[in-house]
Amino acid sequence: MERAEFRFDFGGDSRMIYRALLPESAETFSKSVAKLSIEGGELRLIVTAEDITALRAALNTWLRLIRVACETVRIRES
Repeated sequence: MERAEFRFDFGGDSRMIYRALLPESAETFSKSVAKLSIEGGELRLIVTAEDITALRAALNTWLRLIRVACETVRIRES
C-alpha cells in the first residue's frame, strides 16, 4: 500500500474548502481512498492506494480539486 499526506493552511477558508470537497470524498474508487479532515484550522488530505501508479492518479485528482476549490473561493470573495 502506498500513502501520501498533505496539510494545507488556507486560513479562514479551510472549512469552506473542506465543505466544498466533502461530496468527492464520499465517492468510492477501486484503487484508492482519500480522507479529508480539518485539524487545527488546516485542511488535511490522506490518500492511500494499491500501488504508486494509483497513488499518482489519485493525487493528481485531489490536488486539482483542491486548487479549483481555492480558486472558486477567491472568485467568490472578489
